[in-house]
Amino acid sequence: MENIEIHNHISALVKQNRNYKQEIKNLIKQYEYVVFYGCGAILHSIVDTWDKHIGRKIDYVCDSDSEKWGKKFCGFECISPQQLMKIKDKCAVFVTIGEFKPVLDFLKESGVSSVNQIYKYDIIASDYWEKHSHNEVIEKLCQSYELMSDQKSIDVFDAIVQRVFNHNIDIDIMRNICEKDQYFTPDIVKLSEHESLVDIGAFNGDTVDDFIQRTNGKFDKIYSFEVDYVNFKDLKHNVSQMSERNKIEIFNVGIWNSECDITYSVGESQSTIGEGETHGHVVPLDEALKNKEISFIKMDIEG
Repeated sequence: MENIEIHNHISALVKQNRNYKQEIKNLIKQYEYVVFYGCGAILHSIVDTWDKHIGRKIDYVCDSDSEKWGKKFCGFECISPQQLMKIKDKCAVFVTIGEFKPVLDFLKESGVSSVNQIYKYDIIASDYWEKHSHNEVIEKLCQSYELMSDQKSIDVFDAIVQRVFNHNIDIDIMRNICEKDQYFTPDIVKLSEHESLVDIGAFNGDTVDDFIQRTNGKFDKIYSFEVDYVNFKDLKHNVSQMSERNKIEIFNVGIWNSECDITYSVGESQSTIGEGETHGHVVPLDEALKNKEISFIKMDIEG
């Protein structure tokens, strides 16, 4: 799109913007119960944001996994879908599952009064919209568009902008732009037999395993960094089972611009640095690896 087209496109979208946080607050006032459906990483990552910005108590969480029924997740009792149906006319349900479409369909077909997707960062962004004019937002978004040099980047960025502002957009818009080869896109990355990978935000070693599969185990070195100790224990265990383990070094630290202790919130695959009460240690990458030869750096991190 030309600059004028981009400006008109962005302007039309931004003018549709509404206060997402206030909409949620208005919605839940109408219901006796608030239920989050899904007890995994998304739930863990959003509870603190909900408490801080929405403030309304979460009454229950729900999950289709019978092993979870009756247990507590993030301090909330997990009820079964059958129990949820008993209060379906009295509750606002927010789906906290990555594969949300089947759950949304199931809940709507079951007659649940209020079934909703929930967007953590839209809640947080509501404070930004309250402090900045439409013109300021339009200008910044247009400047961002101009930074994109390839069509894929433009398509991804446009999908994100439309998802945020165009509230009638297809709910699968984000799924449609997701790249299955998240870190090793074939038309961009050509892996040789002598790669030295730095994996920052290593989680449980899933990227390490993917990298090994893609290189058929032919690489020079892997350096994996994971600050969350729970994830690090899984990483350590998984790496110990790999036949290439002698070429893999793991570090229970995060990467930062200086060495210090930090706090973070535990969210399985979606921990958040700078929030929460869990403590970890961070170091600059240069200091951690000093003069090591590196060919590829992957970062999946929160700030």
